[in-house]
Amino acid sequence: MISCCFVPASGLSSQPVRSLFTTGESTRPFFLGSAERATRISDTNCGRRQLGDGAMLLRVCVLGGLALLIGACAHRSGATATIVAQSETPPQVLDAAVQHEIERVNNKHILSKGLAVRIDNPYGDVRLRFGGYEPTFEWHTVTQNMGTNNKIAITGSDGPVFIVSARLPEGTTLLLGQRVDITAYVPMGHDVDIVTEQGLIEARGIQANLKVRSVSGDIALRGITGRLDIETGGGNIEAQLEPAAAGSEQRIATSTGNILLGISEGLNAALNLASSGVFATEFSVQIEGLAGQEPNKRGRAAIGNPKATIEIYSKRGEIRLLRRAEFRPA
Repeated sequence: MISCCFVPASGLSSQPVRSLFTTGESTRPFFLGSAERATRISDTNCGRRQLGDGAMLLRVCVLGGLALLIGACAHRSGATATIVAQSETPPQVLDAAVQHEIERVNNKHILSKGLAVRIDNPYGDVRLRFGGYEPTFEWHTVTQNMGTNNKIAITGSDGPVFIVSARLPEGTTLLLGQRVDITAYVPMGHDVDIVTEQGLIEARGIQANLKVRSVSGDIALRGITGRLDIETGGGNIEAQLEPAAAGSEQRIATSTGNILLGISEGLNAALNLASSGVFATEFSVQIEGLAGQEPNKRGRAAIGNPKATIEIYSKRGEIRLLRRAEFRPA
C-alpha cells in the first residue's frame, strides 16, 4: 500500500514541493507531477498572502501608535507654551525695563537781575536755548539710571551764581549707560557758564556772554550775541559767529579737534589763528611759519572793520573759515 504525506503550506520553502512515497521497507523522494505541483504552489501563495496581510496590519498598528504618541507630545508642548505665555513676566525682562526707564523733570527759577547761570554736568549733554525777556530760567532734565539705586541727583542752588549741577552719591561711579541730559532756557542778559566732560554742548540764540569748558565733548554754537570763551580738549567746534562787540576779546580753542566757523563780513573782528593742521579759508589770511614749534604756524585775517579780537586755536586740528551771508530784514 502506498501512503502519501503532504507538507503544510505554512512550512513550504522556495524549493519545489515534494512528497515521500513509501513502498514496503524502502523510502525514496519523488517529485510531484505538474498538476499536483501547481495545486501545492497555489496553496503556498495563499499562505504567503496571508503572511503579507498580517505584516501589513502590524505596520498599520505600529504607525498608528507612533502618530498618537507624536500628537500627544505636541499637545503637551502646546499646553506648556500656553502656560509660559500666561505666566508672569520673567525677572530679566523686568530688569531690562527698569534699566531703560527714563525720568523727565522740569524746573524753573526766577533770576535776580543780571544773575549769571552755571550748569555743571559731567554725565551727559547740555543744550541752551533763548528763554525770552522775562527773568524766568527753566531747565529740563532727562535721566537714565540703569536700574541702580545710586541715582544721579540734579540740583539748583541760588547764590552769587545760580548753579545747576548733576552729581552721583559720594563714593559711587557711573554705570555703563547711566546719564543725564540737560536743556536750559536762558533769559536775555544772564551770562552762562557750561562745564561737561564728554557730552555735547549746543547753544542757540543766547543773548549774553557764554563760557564753555569740556574735557573732550563737541561744541556747536549759533546766534550767540555776547562774548565767547570756548575751549574743549579733544572735541570739535562748529560755530556761526555774530558781529563781535567793539573792544571785546574772545577765544575759541581745542587741543586736537577741528574748528569750523561761519563768518560774515559784518563780524568786524581781527582773527588770530594758530594750528599745526590745515588752514582752509574763504578770506584773505596772512600765514607765518613757526619752525620747531607746536602749533607750527599762525595766521591773521581782518574781517570787516576789526574792532574786536578773536583767538582761534587748535594744536593739531584743521581750521576752516567759511563765508556766510548776513541776514537782512525784508
